[in-house]
Amino acid sequence: MTGVKGEQGMKGEHGMNGEQGINGEQGLKGEKGMKGEQGMKGDKGSNGLDGIPGKLGPTGPQGLIGLPGTNGVKGEKGEQASQQKSAFSVVFTSDPGRHAVSPMKYDTIITNVGNHYNLDTGKFVCTIPGVYVFHVTSLKSNSGGIIFTRIMKNGIFQVSTWADGNGHDSVSTMVVLDLVSGDQVWTQPYGTSHNYYHSDINRFCSFSGFLLYAA
Repeated sequence: MTGVKGEQGMKGEHGMNGEQGINGEQGLKGEKGMKGEQGMKGDKGSNGLDGIPGKLGPTGPQGLIGLPGTNGVKGEKGEQASQQKSAFSVVFTSDPGRHAVSPMKYDTIITNVGNHYNLDTGKFVCTIPGVYVFHVTSLKSNSGGIIFTRIMKNGIFQVSTWADGNGHDSVSTMVVLDLVSGDQVWTQPYGTSHNYYHSDINRFCSFSGFLLYAA
């Protein structure tokens, strides 16, 4: 039979530390462990402060000239500036004969733009200041004698024509005059012995003028 367990004996005194043992050899490398699960996404960080603008860099070299561009759309037609107009042509359709030394009153108007030629007085009256061109043609009668026709401006002759001898003779002249408003221009014979005119339905005697450009 087993006997009765005896009382626990008293704890012995603490022994002295043993000397340090020699390091063991390095163990074999363990196998690679399994990949861990993906961690949770972290919170978005705050935006950083804007940096100070950098200095302007040096100017680069000039680039090559580009190809010409395509033509643009044609613009609308502009408005034509208003042009002042003045022009006339008058003739004798019948024989004026020995015309008096006074403004020659041509009997028929061919053109009278602006109505500046007065058929009753035989005078052109300027209403548009500017530079004008005047032209006169006269035919001498077949009975001899002389025609001496002048273009007059305000009573002062500007240019003249002359024809003398037997048979018909046609002469003409032209002048450019600078006129102001109210100036008058007409034709008339030089004198009573220089007025052997002839005309008929063929209109051999004429007087014309037109505005070259306004002042």
